[in-house]
Amino acid sequence: MTKLHDEFTLTLPPEETSSACRRAVEATGWNVREEGPDRIVAKIGVALTRNPSKIEVLVAESGDQTVVRLNGSILGVGPLQKGHLTAEMSRLRTEIEAAAAEEPAAPPP
Repeated sequence: MTKLHDEFTLTLPPEETSSACRRAVEATGWNVREEGPDRIVAKIGVALTRNPSKIEVLVAESGDQTVVRLNGSILGVGPLQKGHLTAEMSRLRTEIEAAAAEEPAAPPP
């Protein structure tokens, strides 16, 4: 099994960061396997031929910023699996950063 990690910070409070992470996972179309206030586990692919992998998203407060940690794993070892997992983790990070940059919805009048 190949495992990769990525970590980055956002200037949003933890609750808003968690919300951005949930929206990002939804935008990718991946299956959410587990979900909590500061943790989401998404599964990608469904069969051995479709590079089944899992990415765990952890959110933690750190001073005036929030740390987002991505823990990814994929069945098998080698450059193809590592490349696939790296691309999926990069895609999710981009989606999270985009969701975090969105303006919050205005309350209804």
